[in-house]
Amino acid sequence: MASVIEKFDDDDREMAQALLEQYWVIREEQPDLYQRLRKREQALRNYFFDKCGFRLLVTRQFIKLEKIPASSAAWMGLPGLQQVRDYTLLCCLLAFLESKSLDEQFLLSDLCEALLSLYPETAPEQDGIRWESYECRKALVRVLELACAYRLLVKVDGDVAGFGGNRESEALFEVTLLARYFLRSYPKDLQQYATMSQLLAAEDVEEESDVGRVRKQRIYRELYLTPGYERRGAGSSDFLYLRNMRNRLAEDISEHSLLRFELYKEVAMLTVPAERRYQMQAFPDRSGLAAVMLHLGSAMRQRWREADGAVKFSFTDLEFDQLLEECRQRTGAGWTKEYRDMPMAKLKRELLAALVDWKMACVDEEAGFIWLTPLLGRTIGAYPEDYKPEKKSKNGTELKKSEAAL
Repeated sequence: MASVIEKFDDDDREMAQALLEQYWVIREEQPDLYQRLRKREQALRNYFFDKCGFRLLVTRQFIKLEKIPASSAAWMGLPGLQQVRDYTLLCCLLAFLESKSLDEQFLLSDLCEALLSLYPETAPEQDGIRWESYECRKALVRVLELACAYRLLVKVDGDVAGFGGNRESEALFEVTLLARYFLRSYPKDLQQYATMSQLLAAEDVEEESDVGRVRKQRIYRELYLTPGYERRGAGSSDFLYLRNMRNRLAEDISEHSLLRFELYKEVAMLTVPAERRYQMQAFPDRSGLAAVMLHLGSAMRQRWREADGAVKFSFTDLEFDQLLEECRQRTGAGWTKEYRDMPMAKLKRELLAALVDWKMACVDEEAGFIWLTPLLGRTIGAYPEDYKPEKKSKNGTELKKSEAAL
């Protein structure tokens, strides 16, 4: 029997957005939000399960919406973790915590000894882990800091960061209930899945992937969890569904979230109304790099106009360098000092990393090509008509300039 989807009020929409934005809501840290979610638990559960296939997990200590992406991407990694070794150590840490009781305490030195046996021999690093290695110690520090930030562990005493510089550094930790729920549950034992695609499709075996419930949930997941759903990377049936159901999708999303549905020829996306931007992570923010990205979008659109509307998405390294240099010459005077004075190679590196994170670019290092996506062309920046580049005073100090309009 299908779940009944209730109409949401403003409070419901804020709670739905909180579930989408946060990994979990911990009762001890956000008691008011926790209680509000409990009161509307069934309505939220029905909506997210029907539209996205997401499960809502509710306990006395926390509430978690298990947000499973339709497809994986590098930018979806956990904050602070940098290498494959980091993720391997995190999995080993979780295995170690499985052997501990709730609220049980353990020393960092005991953990290090256990990880030596838990770390897989088939890991990419041929030498495994050695605590004599600074890189291995720093990797474990990153993992422990993430575990503490997510409340999987509580640091009772000691200095976690100090272990990076001194292998003799000690710390005392306590296991929390959240460590049992950090990973999602699967219908079968993990060892029965051989590939990542099998993991992602673990609950979709009963239907064809391009029809019915699976297709609808895949589209909703792409819209809710990614900056945009491009036609280039989507199946033909998905964009046909988006076009045929655009009015219903727009109505449903505006009724059940704080976002707005937009559909263009090459991309579909959810945007944030200006009055709601303070409630969630959105592009653009007020960072200096966001301004550079907006101006690059303007430069790309300018090239389209100069080429009689012919859309060019792919660039060689040299062509991208020229585009970025043109952008810097036209608008760089208004960038923050950090990016105004940054060497071109470093600016390009940081800019491309941010563009890839926001699905505004993809890079093929082997072929030497950079693709700028339609999402970048959708967001542009310009200065006010009365804007004047900053000038230098006689003593070389910078005079205050008017703020750029993003």
